[in-house]
Amino acid sequence: MCALDDVLVLFKIAVMTQTIDTLGKALRHNMLVVATCRECQNQGRFLAKDLASFYGHGRDPFSLKFRCKQCDTRNCKITLMDNPYDRTPETIVWRPVKVKL
Repeated sequence: MCALDDVLVLFKIAVMTQTIDTLGKALRHNMLVVATCRECQNQGRFLAKDLASFYGHGRDPFSLKFRCKQCDTRNCKITLMDNPYDRTPETIVWRPVKVKL
């Protein structure tokens, strides 16, 4: 995601009548939670619906911790974006799972 996209997403969130500060609110707007690694710029996109059912509807999406699959760091920037189903034919979306070790 380039810097202009970050500004547009933040502008859209700030302009809405209420700020999106929970996964439940992001779910109602059919948004994606995007985790971008600050080290290698690798991205993972998650449906807010999946994360809300996994972590709870009241959880702050910016408090979620993600680990980069490529460089194995936990230094990720979290952003919210609209689901681009009308602009892109395909978007890879990751699903959260619990793993027992």
